[in-house]
Amino acid sequence: MYGVVACPRCRRAKGVDLEQKTTTCPCGFTIHVVPAKALATVGTSRELIEAVRKANAEIGGGLGIVERASAPRHRKPGRDVHQRVAAVAAKAGDRAHKVRAAAVELSRETGVFTREDLRAVLAALAIHDADEALEELVRANVVFEPREGFYRAVPPGA
Repeated sequence: MYGVVACPRCRRAKGVDLEQKTTTCPCGFTIHVVPAKALATVGTSRELIEAVRKANAEIGGGLGIVERASAPRHRKPGRDVHQRVAAVAAKAGDRAHKVRAAAVELSRETGVFTREDLRAVLAALAIHDADEALEELVRANVVFEPREGFYRAVPPGA
């Protein structure tokens, strides 16, 4: 049987085999393992990882925050990627800023995008020369082509 104990010195949770008498914390403190002081007990070592994560969150006072952050995010139904990107890019200033914002947002949403993805977003913004706009972005080193036909925005500061 496995359990989770807390280090009295650094207050971090550590997973242990409850058959052991002692264990050493990463901070260097020797913890005496007493099954009665275990914060949680589990049957398998696979369950132990999740129990340690939850115990550390409880000790830090943020179990609810951790659970909300690890929950999958849901998008609003009825809006596809191109519409979301166009809505963000429409807030940019002139044509050049809108094209740049569209490329950056497409990279953020999809990782890599194609010429057709950019064309769909720019059409929603009433910019009809998508091929020319993409070539300008490549020349200005705003986007690069990691694979043939796929583009990605250059990360800021790179």
